[in-house]
Amino acid sequence: MRKCSAAFYIALGVSDLGCYIKYITSGLNAICEWKGNVSTSYTLYTKQRKCSCVAVHQKDKIWTSNYFLVVLNWNMTAHVIGTSKDQPSCTYKNFSGIPSMMTMCGPHSKITYKRSSGYLTVWVEWGNDSNYIKNFLVKYREFNTTRWKEQQSENSKECVLLNLTPSLPYELQTQCVPIKDCAQCPLSKVIMVPPELTDAPSIQLEIQDHMQNLSISPGQRKVVVKWEYANSEAVDNYNVTVRKVSGESSNRDSFITENSSLTLILSYSAYNISIRALNSAGSSPVSSIAIEQMDEWRDSFGPFTVNITSNSSFSLSWSSSVSSVCYSVEWWAKGQIPAFRRFYRKQTHKEKTEKTKSSTITFHSPLINFQPYTRYYFFLHVRPYKDTCNMKNVNDSETTYGLAQTYFTEGSPISAPGNVSILNITQHSSVITWSPVSEEDLRGFLLGYYIYLTEDNNETSFEVDPSVNSFELQNLESNSAYRVQLSAFTAAGEGERSDSKHFVTNLPDFTALNSIIAAVVVGIIILLLAVHFSFRLLHRAKKLLWPSIPNPENSNAVQKIEIAYELGILEPLNRQRLEESEGCDSSTVCVVGSKREASPLSSPPTTLLLSEDEDSPSIPEEITPPDIPTQVPTREPVITNLNKTDSILSASLDEEVTTFESKDPGETVSNTTELDFIRTSQPAVVFMSDYTTMEIFQQVTMTGIQGPSIQAVKPGLVAVHPGQDYVRQSYFLQEIVKESPGAFNSIDVLNSEITVL
Repeated sequence: MRKCSAAFYIALGVSDLGCYIKYITSGLNAICEWKGNVSTSYTLYTKQRKCSCVAVHQKDKIWTSNYFLVVLNWNMTAHVIGTSKDQPSCTYKNFSGIPSMMTMCGPHSKITYKRSSGYLTVWVEWGNDSNYIKNFLVKYREFNTTRWKEQQSENSKECVLLNLTPSLPYELQTQCVPIKDCAQCPLSKVIMVPPELTDAPSIQLEIQDHMQNLSISPGQRKVVVKWEYANSEAVDNYNVTVRKVSGESSNRDSFITENSSLTLILSYSAYNISIRALNSAGSSPVSSIAIEQMDEWRDSFGPFTVNITSNSSFSLSWSSSVSSVCYSVEWWAKGQIPAFRRFYRKQTHKEKTEKTKSSTITFHSPLINFQPYTRYYFFLHVRPYKDTCNMKNVNDSETTYGLAQTYFTEGSPISAPGNVSILNITQHSSVITWSPVSEEDLRGFLLGYYIYLTEDNNETSFEVDPSVNSFELQNLESNSAYRVQLSAFTAAGEGERSDSKHFVTNLPDFTALNSIIAAVVVGIIILLLAVHFSFRLLHRAKKLLWPSIPNPENSNAVQKIEIAYELGILEPLNRQRLEESEGCDSSTVCVVGSKREASPLSSPPTTLLLSEDEDSPSIPEEITPPDIPTQVPTREPVITNLNKTDSILSASLDEEVTTFESKDPGETVSNTTELDFIRTSQPAVVFMSDYTTMEIFQQVTMTGIQGPSIQAVKPGLVAVHPGQDYVRQSYFLQEIVKESPGAFNSIDVLNSEITVL
């Protein structure tokens, strides 16, 4: 057999030639595979003891031979011959090997997986190799990463991968673990595992009935279910399940859709709708929503009545004009799961000929257990097609014909209307409001309410329609007290009365007007008081935050001191003159004087004669006495130390001095008369305070220290310390004050002597 060149072999497209042994039902068989061109015809020749030709076939550019028998312990050789119209055929490379070392297991024939809570469970089926494979490996990695991880299974069917990131997709491959019976274990193709679906879809409902959309048939509702999922890219489709709350089954109550909405046509029964997202790795948590039954009275319902004959039977009556042959009846009480009974009924010949107006059917069952004083609701559904009696499709398969409510046994209410209130009280009317009695306490069909109105032990009752919860009482007396009670009643009788509510109608209008005026006046008074106290608070706040600067004239320190006498009073304090004239001790002044009697309530007039120096004449001044002079006892002479300034000044101002002794011995000042004095407008009495005491003391001290230099000032003005302005200000004020007339009513001067010791 002629061999071709390598270039020709490549042109034929033969590559990756391999042969191996597979386990099949009939035993061990050999098979060869290679890659080649689709346009080229290939022939496989095998040789063990003899040469044989094996047929081949192609799929996806992979050429595979049929199974052929081999001897396990003998060497086998395989050759591939390619045929082309453009080039001569030839063979090139052969394959050789011992079949016992060529056994291959895998790859898997089927693989499934599921993700949940960070786990990935892989289930593998190996086909004919399952009896020889003991374990297998799973290689996995996060999508778009390069690092592979490996996990070995504990058996040949299942492997669990732990600690995966739920939100990330993964890639995986499987292969068996090589053993003697499975010498070769090729890797499977890469399988993409989508992310885990951890969230439940969010659902919204849009419901319309015949009253809202006339295109919908009476007794049916159009329900549009919409939902959303956060990671919608990881979802392949959604599973929507619609089931009746009563538990009535349907042949088709589940829908698979790739959309995020579904439109349903349903009856007035109660339904449960559940939705979950799906992908190849599993499903999301289920999200459910309930559609309540429409238990409201509607005019569109047909005539339908129910009679409970016993605690285990009831009968139905409806119009026989309905052409349906399949029916379903549901009944329930508040808080109970509905029960159902479907039935088939065909109109009889008599009903057709006599045109009976109604159809009646009675049900008996020991499983039915009706309770007294409990309200039951009944639905009658019609199914227009015979093959839908068993609900083959929950969507658009039935229509609600009628709704009825009934009791097995009625009773009177066991409670009264609640929340009774009296509103809008006027002079002659008021409004009563209340809340209805609960269905459990009503124990029958409400027929109305009784309102009891009592005034001065006279009771009046009113009957009110059951559909209202308020009533206006009219024609009441003004300024009168009333009491109100309410009760509900059914066919079995009247129930409990509510607690009494008391109210008083308003006074006549004029009294109300007076009350309004009084309220306005009180309000104005309160406002004025508030403004007054506000101003006082503001004034106090101003005094605290911005205090006024004191006026020296108004200070207690400023006294009305007669400046004309100041030099005379202070002159003997000159230390030098005291030493020259008298030779006395320089620290003392001796004052000898007499004092007139004065009224205890007023200070006596005082006359002081002071000489400024030896040569200058004395300047007498007179001080205006009070209108009614009184006698003051004569005081004894007082000798006081100069340091005790307050006592000296007080004595000087309280005494009248009428005579002086001259500086020279034997020289005496003559007696003075009223004309010799100068009248002053202010009394010479100085009311001492802390400030005046210090001021006069400092003036005396400065006069005694400075000596003759101070005497040069204006007569009658005592030089003081520059910083002490209170006395000086008082002096200037006295100069501009006019003299008061009638300073003295009479001349009553006591001669006094001031002796300088």
